[in-house]
Amino acid sequence: MDFILDLIGRSKELFAADIATHQKELAELIQGSRFLVIGGAGSIGQAVTKEIFARSPKLLHVVDISENNMVELVRDIRSLLGYIEGELREQKLRRQGHQWSELCRKF
Repeated sequence: MDFILDLIGRSKELFAADIATHQKELAELIQGSRFLVIGGAGSIGQAVTKEIFARSPKLLHVVDISENNMVELVRDIRSLLGYIEGELREQKLRRQGHQWSELCRKF
């Protein structure tokens, strides 16, 4: 991480102090919540998904059009963070329409 911070010209992570200060509240909020991450296998989506997953959500549903990237994301999460009591679901959307409407009704 120090290499990346040096590369972007920072000495510390931008939100590290805020996250540390509010860690307990974040964990409580996330553990009781369900999340839907659209585009979860992209670079930003993966970062968001991993941050949510690390705090043990009740349900984390990740949607993306790239099946290969979804597989890599799930493997990465399982190997780095293990398993949680909550539920992780991943889904590749083939097209917008009926499948999308069904997913949105669950949330």
